[in-house]
Amino acid sequence: MRAWNRRFLHRFRTTNVISFPEDELRDAAPERLSGDILISAPTCLRQTRGWPGSPEERVFFFIVHGLLHLAGYDHERGGEEARRMRRAEMKIYLSALGRSSAGARG
Repeated sequence: MRAWNRRFLHRFRTTNVISFPEDELRDAAPERLSGDILISAPTCLRQTRGWPGSPEERVFFFIVHGLLHLAGYDHERGGEEARRMRRAEMKIYLSALGRSSAGARG
């Protein structure tokens, strides 16, 4: 994952998720998500140590994160965009697991 991060994002560290949106398809059909998502399960699990839920649920959080990147969200812009992405992550994640937001990670 570190090599992918360096090659495509020019960051010299590992990461949990890298998303590659297919811009041509997004422009043609904006209601559809299209692209590739790379996920490092070991990194995801290390970063979520202590979170509630199974290992699969914790990795699923990062699948949601990657899908939101494909949809155009970008937490790295900071500020309101980061908050908007975090709200969307939690809403989708908890909804998919059939849970409420009570006790959710913030």
